Amino acid sequence: MNILFVSAVLPYPLYSGGQIRIYNLLKSLSSRHAITLYSFIRDREEYKYLTSFAFCKRVETVLRGHAWQPRYIISSIVGMYPLLLASYNNIEMKSRLAEELKTHSYDLIHLEPSYVWPSLPHTDIPTIITEHNIEHTIYEGYVRRFPIAPFRPFLYIDVAKLGWWERHIWRKAMHIIAVSDNDLMYIQQHATHTDVTVVPNGVDIDEFDFRPKKYIPMDAPVFLFVGSFTWMQNRDAVVWLVTSIWPTLRKRYPGATLRIVGRSMPSTLRKLISNHQVMLLEHVESIEEELHNADLLLAPIRIGGGTSFKILEAMASGLPVVTTTLGAAGLNVTHGKEVLIGNTEEELVAAVDMLLASSKKRAEIARNARKTIEQEYAWDNIAHTLDRVWEGTAKRMSL
Repeated sequence: MNILFVSAVLPYPLYSGGQIRIYNLLKSLSSRHAITLYSFIRDREEYKYLTSFAFCKRVETVLRGHAWQPRYIISSIVGMYPLLLASYNNIEMKSRLAEELKTHSYDLIHLEPSYVWPSLPHTDIPTIITEHNIEHTIYEGYVRRFPIAPFRPFLYIDVAKLGWWERHIWRKAMHIIAVSDNDLMYIQQHATHTDVTVVPNGVDIDEFDFRPKKYIPMDAPVFLFVGSFTWMQNRDAVVWLVTSIWPTLRKRYPGATLRIVGRSMPSTLRKLISNHQVMLLEHVESIEEELHNADLLLAPIRIGGGTSFKILEAMASGLPVVTTTLGAAGLNVTHGKEVLIGNTEEELVAAVDMLLASSKKRAEIARNARKTIEQEYAWDNIAHTLDRVWEGTAKRMSL
């Protein structure tokens, strides 16, 4: 089939979970379909990555810039769109897509995620949308903890607008792709006449070798946090980790090291961690080596939605994971089997203690986690699920 794929971000380099997901699915599905990719970019520097998409039929880009621009903020205040959608209400993209649809024949349009909807011109071609998260619920969690209290009422208005638009777009689409069962159930409640299918996030199991550690130095364990700081979930998690959890761990394990790997850390967060003897690594040669050099992955996520690629990658690599219920949400894992889960500082520290004290438990967790990854989260299997949705949607329209 001829597929027009419209992405909010250029899915390369593989910095964020969204980029990892889109890139791997496009790469796998391009062997079965002719895919034309239209993508927003934030910076002209991204042009150099276009050669990474040789498997696509064609790649077109539109410069959007960053979301926190005065024109987008003003538009979200006086216009109908919330800030997130206002930043994608792009005249150039809409015009170029209209011309593309006029001059080329497509069986299907795939948007990822829904907030690029304002740039899609009116069309009768069936449209599928992938949601990486339920965005307004994440935004709401962030606003609830926003440090400047007088701003919260204004931000809650934007949250409400975003929630309304998400539900509206779901009802307009032919099919919605969710990444977890929890997200699927939420979407089904608010878009009762739209088909919804779970196509989970995945891992390149050939890239992430299974190398569990047999020995951990109890006097100097290495803890790891990984995540892009463009996402509010990760910023919030690091604040909790550094200010509440890490001080307790340092008292228990004085020689311990906490390594935080992630791009785009804001200056306020950088200043915070500099006061807590934490190692920040914004650019690493190999995330695989970071995973193999660590002893435990800490993922204290308090704002939920979607699924975490870094947890999946750690599970694939044999690195035991300590996370929260929200961090494990959407993953087919059980506390004590593939990961350890805690929702308070005390529970998370107790989980760390248990894993550091028992090599047998660490080995059991690592084996179970890798088995689950191989059975449920390999990209080829996941791409096959999305392919069935594409084929089924196009077939329905042809009847």
